[in-house]
Amino acid sequence: MQTTWKNLYKVNGIFLCPHRQHKHSEKGTSVWHILKNKKCYPDGCISFLWKCRKFDQRRKCHRDKKHVGRECFSCKFFYEEKLMFQPEVKISQDKFAEFQEQLVEFEDWLELLKGKRIEVRGTIDRILPLLVNNSYDRRLRIECRGILFYFRSGIFGYDRFDDPFYARLSFKTYERYKLSVGDEIDMLAELRIDRGRFVFWKTGSIEVVRPGNGEQVPLNSLQQAKFTGSLIDGQPAKCLTCINGLMIDNIKADGRKEPRRLVYCLRGVADYHYCPYREI
Repeated sequence: MQTTWKNLYKVNGIFLCPHRQHKHSEKGTSVWHILKNKKCYPDGCISFLWKCRKFDQRRKCHRDKKHVGRECFSCKFFYEEKLMFQPEVKISQDKFAEFQEQLVEFEDWLELLKGKRIEVRGTIDRILPLLVNNSYDRRLRIECRGILFYFRSGIFGYDRFDDPFYARLSFKTYERYKLSVGDEIDMLAELRIDRGRFVFWKTGSIEVVRPGNGEQVPLNSLQQAKFTGSLIDGQPAKCLTCINGLMIDNIKADGRKEPRRLVYCLRGVADYHYCPYREI
């Protein structure tokens, strides 16, 4: 019997946290962010706010700084304010208890899939460049490391997954199969969880079940996206829902990912306030 699953990690309606870095939208903060990333429920979390006594008095910095940053640590006017935040459960206790039971079942199912190469079926909704920013020298250094397929739903083994997921492909694999937007495909791939997202790696053994007759994106145009796009300041909601907006990882010198991802516009619009493209 086929079971239908939703990605409970990306549910936003359970928690709301007042922390400035946690409250991503009015809908609330994702389950992944609260329970897995920050792990701030039920004990809360501590944040340190960097402050300046001169700025508090609306006086000018003697070092001509405009904002408090790491270079201010040695200054006698620098101080920290300790803040404590407690995530709030937005639903009733009965519904929250029910959700916790569903989350346990979801994670039990996930443990059967993670790290294994499984059969996956889905219809390609978008073909995107797999971009990252190597910030080891604190400069913007965009790299294209492969191809990213976006699916709105799919089938994992015998179970239906009724939420978006991704598949990473090498340039060689993409060139070999000549896939297009709208193609329904079967593939073998290894499931990994990336910030609550379902991402398939080591994708191969691809078979087109039903051609979609959609756009076939040339490999060179995907590889050139690192030159033709623009980085967006912040994470505006308009860009996050736009087909031209792409979330990219910020990689440190030691290979670790920065906590906050960057928003990259594939159309090269630097200021989203004047964007001529319509989000979806």
